[in-house]
Amino acid sequence: MGLNVALRPARDVQGLIAATPEQFAEKAAHVLSELNYVHAFREGNGRANEALVVSLGRTHGHDIDLTVITKPRMIEASIETTNHPSSPAMKHLIQDTMDPNRREAIRSAMSDLEQAGEKPFEHNIRPARPGEVIEGQVLGHDNRVASLVTEVGIVAVDRADLPEWMPPDDEEVKFTARSDFKTLWRPEQVQDAQSQHPGEQTAQGSQSQHCNAELKAVEAQHLADHQRHRDQNDRER
Repeated sequence: MGLNVALRPARDVQGLIAATPEQFAEKAAHVLSELNYVHAFREGNGRANEALVVSLGRTHGHDIDLTVITKPRMIEASIETTNHPSSPAMKHLIQDTMDPNRREAIRSAMSDLEQAGEKPFEHNIRPARPGEVIEGQVLGHDNRVASLVTEVGIVAVDRADLPEWMPPDDEEVKFTARSDFKTLWRPEQVQDAQSQHPGEQTAQGSQSQHCNAELKAVEAQHLADHQRHRDQNDRER
């Protein structure tokens, strides 16, 4: 009975085909939440559930990258949606895995934690959402993303939402998130700029290749870390 309820959205092929990205995220979130609750397998439960959701996304044209989701965040979202079925916690989690800019924001926060000597996958890390009030201390930042230590975990925010001059490390900053990471400079944006400014293609092409190489290296490292933590978590269950 539990699996039947969990997999009901996955069997609605026409509904998945017609779904907007937001609607798909909601359906995928239902599947993942219910599967986590049912806990159908003695071992490998987490890996199996994630593989199914990733495959579901790939089948219907959505790139779901769960390597940016840490164990504490997954646990929090699972508990929240179990206790409060109308909670958007798991839907937001899935949306973050589908949006390249929000994934990059999470990876930036992971890098800030690594530089601070912390293990990223042991922390609850998420990107801010528009309209959310954020309060905490700045852990790290560049010209695109800043990460803050808050009472609810590590929150990645669009650098454009923060003051031009950052406060000292021991001071807290409070603001409302608005930008939603829409202006992050990504490799595909470099390629778009090349087509608009042909005379700068050589320099920008080098920048694009450098960005791609760095991004792939970061993604590969986080994939390895995620799989290692997932293996350990499954063995502990």
